[in-house]
Amino acid sequence: MSTDLRTVPGTNIKQTRFYGGDDRGVCIQVSKAADYTAQHSNFFDYIQLTRVQAGLVAEELLLFAAEQEVVENEDE
Repeated sequence: MSTDLRTVPGTNIKQTRFYGGDDRGVCIQVSKAADYTAQHSNFFDYIQLTRVQAGLVAEELLLFAAEQEVVENEDE
C-alpha cells in the first residue's frame, strides 16, 4: 500500500511513501511529469529512496540550493 504525500510546494513534484520490503523498509518515490510524451501515454521521471538515502540526498540538495555543491571531479 502506498500513501500520497503532499506535492512539493511551488512545483509539480509529487511524493509517495511506500513499503519497500523487509530489506528497504519505508521508502519514498519522488515523481514529476517527464519532459517528453508519446501519443496516448503519460510518462513520469521518478526516483525511489530509502529513508537513509533520502536524508543523504537531502543534504546534497541543500548544499546545491546554497550554491555550495561539491564537484566530484574538479579536473573534468
